[in-house]
Amino acid sequence: MNETRPDVDRTLASLKDFQRATVEHAFRRLFTDADATKRFLVADEVGLGKTMVAKGVIAKAVDHLWDDPERRIDVVYICSNSQIARQNLSRLNVVGGREHRHADRLTMLPHVIRDLRSSRVNFVSFTPGTSFQVGSTGGKAEERALLYQMLATTRGREITSRSAWAKFFQGWMSRENFERQIAAIDRTDLDAELCRSFEVEVGRAWGPEGSRLADELEACVQEFTWRRRIADGELARRRDRLVGALRQLVARAAVEHLEPDLVILDEFQRFKDLLDTDHEGADLANAVFDHPDAKVLLLSATPYKMYTLPDEPEGDDHYRDFTRTIQFLGGDERAAVVERELRTMRANMIDGGDPALARAARDRVQHELRQVMCRTERLASTPDRDGMLVEKVLDGTHLTAGDLRAWRAFDDVARQIDRHDVFEYWRSTPYPLNLMERGSYQVRTKFQAAVERGDSDVAAALASGAGLLDWDDVRHYRALDPGNAKMRGLVTDVLDRGAWRLAWVPPSLPYYAPAGAYAQPELRAFTKRLLFSAWSVVPKAVAVVMSYGAERRAMEVPLAAMEEAGRTPTRYDDRPTTPPLQFRMVAGDDPRPGAMSTLGLLYPSPVLARLGDPLDVARELGTLKANQNTVLDVVRGRIETALVELPAGRDEARADDRWYWAAPMLLDRARSHDEESFWELALSRAAEDERHEGGAGFAAHLRLAQEVTSLELGRRPDDLTDVLSRLAVAGPGACALRALSRVTGGERSLTHPVIRREAFNVALGLRSLFNKPEIVALLRSEDDDRYWRAVLDHCLHGVLQSVLDEYAHVLVESEGQQGAHRLERAETIAAVMAEALSIRAATNVVEDVRVRDGRVELDEHRMSSHFAARYGRAVTSEQTAVRESTVRVAYNSPFRPFVLASTSVGQEGLDFHTYSHALVHWNLPGNPVDLEQREGRVHRYKGHAVRKNVAAVHGETVLNDVAADPWAGVFSTAQKACAGGGSDITPFWVYAPPGGAAIERYVPALPLSREAQHYRRLQRTVGAYRLVIGQPRQDDLLRYVGESGVDLDWLRVDLTPEPVEASADERGPDDASRQVFDPATDEPPVAPDPWGSRDAVLWSRVLYDGGLLAINVREGRAVTYAEYQQIGRRAGYSDLRGAAGARIRRDDDGGRWLAFPGRRELEGSAYALGLDLPRDLAW
Repeated sequence: MNETRPDVDRTLASLKDFQRATVEHAFRRLFTDADATKRFLVADEVGLGKTMVAKGVIAKAVDHLWDDPERRIDVVYICSNSQIARQNLSRLNVVGGREHRHADRLTMLPHVIRDLRSSRVNFVSFTPGTSFQVGSTGGKAEERALLYQMLATTRGREITSRSAWAKFFQGWMSRENFERQIAAIDRTDLDAELCRSFEVEVGRAWGPEGSRLADELEACVQEFTWRRRIADGELARRRDRLVGALRQLVARAAVEHLEPDLVILDEFQRFKDLLDTDHEGADLANAVFDHPDAKVLLLSATPYKMYTLPDEPEGDDHYRDFTRTIQFLGGDERAAVVERELRTMRANMIDGGDPALARAARDRVQHELRQVMCRTERLASTPDRDGMLVEKVLDGTHLTAGDLRAWRAFDDVARQIDRHDVFEYWRSTPYPLNLMERGSYQVRTKFQAAVERGDSDVAAALASGAGLLDWDDVRHYRALDPGNAKMRGLVTDVLDRGAWRLAWVPPSLPYYAPAGAYAQPELRAFTKRLLFSAWSVVPKAVAVVMSYGAERRAMEVPLAAMEEAGRTPTRYDDRPTTPPLQFRMVAGDDPRPGAMSTLGLLYPSPVLARLGDPLDVARELGTLKANQNTVLDVVRGRIETALVELPAGRDEARADDRWYWAAPMLLDRARSHDEESFWELALSRAAEDERHEGGAGFAAHLRLAQEVTSLELGRRPDDLTDVLSRLAVAGPGACALRALSRVTGGERSLTHPVIRREAFNVALGLRSLFNKPEIVALLRSEDDDRYWRAVLDHCLHGVLQSVLDEYAHVLVESEGQQGAHRLERAETIAAVMAEALSIRAATNVVEDVRVRDGRVELDEHRMSSHFAARYGRAVTSEQTAVRESTVRVAYNSPFRPFVLASTSVGQEGLDFHTYSHALVHWNLPGNPVDLEQREGRVHRYKGHAVRKNVAAVHGETVLNDVAADPWAGVFSTAQKACAGGGSDITPFWVYAPPGGAAIERYVPALPLSREAQHYRRLQRTVGAYRLVIGQPRQDDLLRYVGESGVDLDWLRVDLTPEPVEASADERGPDDASRQVFDPATDEPPVAPDPWGSRDAVLWSRVLYDGGLLAINVREGRAVTYAEYQQIGRRAGYSDLRGAAGARIRRDDDGGRWLAFPGRRELEGSAYALGLDLPRDLAW
């Protein structure tokens, strides 16, 4: 049960200034204005954090409704797909805990309705396409199982004792699997009242055949009594229509029991057809939207068609769409006023018009629209309206003679099978007949039919082999021609520049100079590529060709070594499957762990994490540019000092290699860390987690490590300090532990057993990465006992610590963990990291097309995709949805895949910006707005380009900043530097120093092509279309404006909400470096102190080693949070929520800590606290 009132101040403090302004405006219009509206639209430009705005509105709405103790507060989040739901639900939760429920569809809400009644605040989400548009189909198996259990709840044995009911509902699923679906739903969890309502409606409703539904249902079920086989034909269709009718009734009953207070409609444009009263799902949707208590907040960067080209069908779509949207938001009267004033604007924009009348009409339009919507634009907030966008050429995009021969062969085949126009396919994808999936395109279907009937003309057209993928080349790892001008450009841009040599994207803020591939100038600035195409075959082609190209290059050296040694080289389709980083057991009567080197690599040692922190070394050296040998020298000295605490080992001739893994564990034991708790957690996770392929071997290795003190070790290896230094600086275990500690309270988190366990899970994910065949080939070592050293070298060269620190910082916000307890935060971040690292290569069906004896033969093969991935398949299933989710998580990590290819459809609202600022328009969209929408996927909050630029300008501040999270300090410094320059869009969305990183736009259009001409047209309209929003025949008006040469920029309709001044609570000592109470520590925030007087108490707060210190300036005292609780929160102490902004600093001359009552250190106003605190106290 959730009884926690949201902390509105804290939620708003986590937002940027322009987001707070939008929250205040939207909340006021929905809840507190005398003429409050029921619906309000936030139409901020793509990438500006509309989800965070929704979070702020939710917090204020729940707080506003809280004072009614009898009121249950339901927040309903409706989004277009489960991917967006997963991305955003944790970000929207403002009351803590994890009580948000994604029902996927309205018909599954009965599964959670009962839980809603027991909670004060509920978050429920579902998707409209599967909820409002129920249709007459049989739905998903879990829906049918729920229907069965709902009927069984009210009818009892009438349902459960007759097997016909289960047969009726099982659909196309096997009986055994459907019985498991039924068993997965506990009837006692269903809401009895809802089930009774459903039963009543079943008795009242009419069935699809015109009789009473209950009678039709019973008659159809009766026919399943003796049936053994799965129903097909007319009986199956009758059954599906009846199940569809039942699903409709469940959806209606669910809506009636939902009682929404606030409905969030995310990516509103995706389901605007629900506004049509004759649409199938309109009545269900309106039942949600028009609930008496419901307020509706709509989110969409493109709530209506923003721009319509004259050659598009129904050329005035924009105007009709715009007016219909305003009618939905504000009613017919407001829409009529807006239309009238827009006509006045248009009439006075052209020759002979009165500019004063146009301006007045614009002001009236802005006033009316701001009552029901607002919009902030990124580019409008920056002096350069191009923001950070730069157009770049995809080098290598050119045609070859082989491309033309491939076109000729493909065109000949198309003519033989009566499909004449295949030019766009050839221009977009290489090897179309090999890569098109069966049934995906008509040309592929007809080709398949021609092959099956032995069409000799088709065989003759393919006899040359032009444009066909030769499987024999793949099998022998021979170089493949990219096969297409655009693919040739992508291969040149990414693979030929060496990105295949990287296991991760180079860090934006390396703590020392990278080495190896990571030091190459052309790779240090590498960013992932996001590619959009109009054709579904393209993502598959990109994934296959790019992944094979990366793998083939990595295999060159190992294959050459095999041939030189006289061994048979590895073939593509029989690659080794045994991973080198194993938890091997030595066979025998008493199996025991083999080499423990893998465990030593992954072990999260607090001692090594402290001694080998490269950020700490950089601060000691005073530079971020030291080479790795210099860093290792510093750490080596620390390690040598620490090893004095351990026994020297037996004096033997042969060195004991067990020291490599045992020494860190012995050092941790010597420092009296809570080792037993950590090992118990690790063993329990090993027992329950099937992800670890080591199985019993993994647990055996852990048990041996747990007993490390009982080992009798021999002589130390001569290179022990060198190996331990490398492990301390770059070992996966140590790096993961430091990265999690940075975002969970600092150094004190290094020893917490739970955080160490989560670091171990991240390290196990890194093990999965280094066990992937393509990475094993990259590191070029076949000796398992030495491979761990190659892994360690790669981690050292690639500055793994900087990589994980940057990733952890990004995940805190992207996973909505700003307000989470530090242990929950660690678990969430570690889980996402492990998921990204453990992604498995996808397999893609590739047809080998050969001509033999005048006939075409097809053989199916499988090719892996790992370096590049496809996203957004046309055919979806639950398994596909899980895969897509994992692909998105992996792409939004620094790890592979480095290229993501997708169609534009369905990607609105998803983030792809965390490690990509390069977008490839494989095929151009027809509309300038769609162009911006695509690029908005990679131009978002703290995107990769922004982080690179902020680090380049302010990165060295980490040398003097003692903040636990170095990235928080860097962005704080950048924000201070940008203070007074406008909104918080700079530096968090736009930060463009000269020569810095930018959002890269690639358009691989061939010169003189129609595509190149279309691109020039898009370039002319992409910025100016905003001038003609709300106008009919936009292109005509835009052409006139462009030809007239008159500056009409002043006629833009500005819907930016008024800025909001931050309160003293939010500003704290200095708004630019605002210190909000950090919930990553063990202490949760507390309610305001009822005895305290904010006027009398002048205090400050500091983060001390991750803990909280409250300052009472009047009494000259400071207490920790624990002491604050013990003294009963008496008057004179802060309520820990923010107050008058007192400051604290150290008087180095007197050695005292001084508190200043106010934001300025006024002479004579300091109180000496006399606190015994370290010099590096961070506040």
